Amino acid sequence: MTDRKDADTSEGGITAQRAKEALRASELSQRHVAASIGIDETKLSKSLSGRRRFGTAELLGLATATGVTVRWLLGDESQVSATPLRFQTGSDQAPTPPPGSSPRRLIVETAWDLFARHGYDTVRIVDIAEAAGVSNASIHYYFNGKSDLFDAALDYSVKLAFDRQVAWLGEIPSPHRRLERLLELQSPIGRTARSEWSIWLQTWARLGLEDPYSSDYPAHYERWSQTVRSTIEAGQSEGLFRHGDSTAMTDELTSLIDGLGVKVLTGIMDPATFRRRLSSYLKRAIVKPNPDEESS
Repeated sequence: MTDRKDADTSEGGITAQRAKEALRASELSQRHVAASIGIDETKLSKSLSGRRRFGTAELLGLATATGVTVRWLLGDESQVSATPLRFQTGSDQAPTPPPGSSPRRLIVETAWDLFARHGYDTVRIVDIAEAAGVSNASIHYYFNGKSDLFDAALDYSVKLAFDRQVAWLGEIPSPHRRLERLLELQSPIGRTARSEWSIWLQTWARLGLEDPYSSDYPAHYERWSQTVRSTIEAGQSEGLFRHGDSTAMTDELTSLIDGLGVKVLTGIMDPATFRRRLSSYLKRAIVKPNPDEESS
């Protein structure tokens, strides 16, 4: 009991320290961040001092507001949902301000919203500049053109998706419930998720016409697949999921989600049917039936 408490305290101290670093680097006020994550400033101050733990939704909101990843806030040095190498310190690319800086983030988030709602071909640099309240020159200072900016918008979508997974899945011990929650988090239901899917769908269309290896997206997709695969393997080891090739099961499940998700995004299928089809597949192909179900 004591060891667990000490571990929780240590983890909370790391998170508090990193939260302060993220807040300082973002140049946002505590009042603004507190409002954006839905708590009052006093609670945020207590969390930043380590006297109060951040809730799951608060941690996710903090990562989104300041531009860091949930995984980094929790003390993990791995860059699973971090900004791509070409924007990191030490990159061979031309020097640019840190990726967490407010002007660049404002441009990326504005572009992400416009690309998601109106499409890559329709949105112009001048539209993004006007919506973000910056000059065209400011955008070209950070990006080499619209294609480069779209790549950054894709990275932002990936960050949002992985941050949700890291924030919400860690406290779910059951592989069965964790897989259900993972698929729910990755479904195109809700405004933010639909925007992410719009960006991904446009990316798939572009990569179908271009060299897919020129994009970071295949690597991002492999990370998502690995998360699904490790969850399936955990369920298999606990006797909750059917035996089988976890890689093949992952390919089938992720392909099903992709196909159903496109139908939802394009209005061919409603969210209720999406959930029903996905639940039915899990019962047929992934989840091991209990004896009562098999004999009924």
